[in-house]
Amino acid sequence: MTNKRMGTWKLERYLLGELPPSKMEEITRLSEENPDLKKEIHSLQQANAEIIRQNPPETMLPQILRRYKENLRQEQFREKAGSLIRKRLYFAAPILASALALLFVVLVKDGSGPGSTRIKGEESLDFTKTQILIYKKSGTEIKLLSDGDQVKAGDLLQLGYIPAGKSHGVIFSIDGNGAVTLHQPKSKSGSSKLKQGNKSLLAAAYELDDAPDFERFFFITALTEIEVQSILRQAEGLAASPASVKTANLDLPRSYNQFTILLKKEKGHE
Repeated sequence: MTNKRMGTWKLERYLLGELPPSKMEEITRLSEENPDLKKEIHSLQQANAEIIRQNPPETMLPQILRRYKENLRQEQFREKAGSLIRKRLYFAAPILASALALLFVVLVKDGSGPGSTRIKGEESLDFTKTQILIYKKSGTEIKLLSDGDQVKAGDLLQLGYIPAGKSHGVIFSIDGNGAVTLHQPKSKSGSSKLKQGNKSLLAAAYELDDAPDFERFFFITALTEIEVQSILRQAEGLAASPASVKTANLDLPRSYNQFTILLKKEKGHE
């Protein structure tokens, strides 16, 4: 695979971490072997940094959201009446999706810098404790959500985690309709391997749909590879029990740990 055959769009997805793990590893290997490809990746990184410098996230993000919501309204208008509007990860429109995901990740990563968007609640983070992170942007403020916090349909969330020594993990959510959504890894067949460091952010922002009552997020961790499909089967079993889905945990081996955050859903949509 040459960098000409690869295409700029694929390198952009590589920089956002949106490619399958095998493709990510392939491009990393090829960039080490091919100086031209390595130079092109570096140029794209510099170009992205310049775009962000010239277009501050706190200014651009509201504009991107407005464009996205307008496109969404037009799409919904074309759909048949009564069709199910499912929660959306920002992959549908590649250019808009990449910009939105990149800007939100930059906001969360750089929220403590001078003149940047404030991140409320992050000052109390314990990086020695394995945990899931859920950020919500409201106006010029980003808030780190806690168990029991209120959210509503249309809220844009950025998910992340603190591995604190755990090498593998699966993140999924269950909503008030009993729908199970996988967030990490990106597919049932993907590796559960976690990125190491103080904290890691998932590549895509996540918009809450109009499922009622709650959205509960689970972070299952271990020191060995986790069978994702097995975890999801258990999650679907739990989701089928409305009486216990808000409080019950999965029945896992002792070598596994699980962390959850329950967000309460307000009525209404922005």
